[in-house]
Amino acid sequence: MKREIKHAEIQETQKVSEEEYEDIKCPKCGKKKVISWMQQTRASDEPPTRFYKCMACGYTWREYS
Repeated sequence: MKREIKHAEIQETQKVSEEEYEDIKCPKCGKKKVISWMQQTRASDEPPTRFYKCMACGYTWREYS
């Protein structure tokens, strides 16, 4: 038996302007310099997962819909 593992493609880094930051407080450092993106992490009939990353301290967390 052979098993093939496919890895997700790495997305290119993009510069984020001040207007694109979310008005959400980082649970680790408390600053509001946060970006977010959505990614399908479960079955296609489930809603996507929203990820957040603090640009001040680098902390990343997720929110399930």
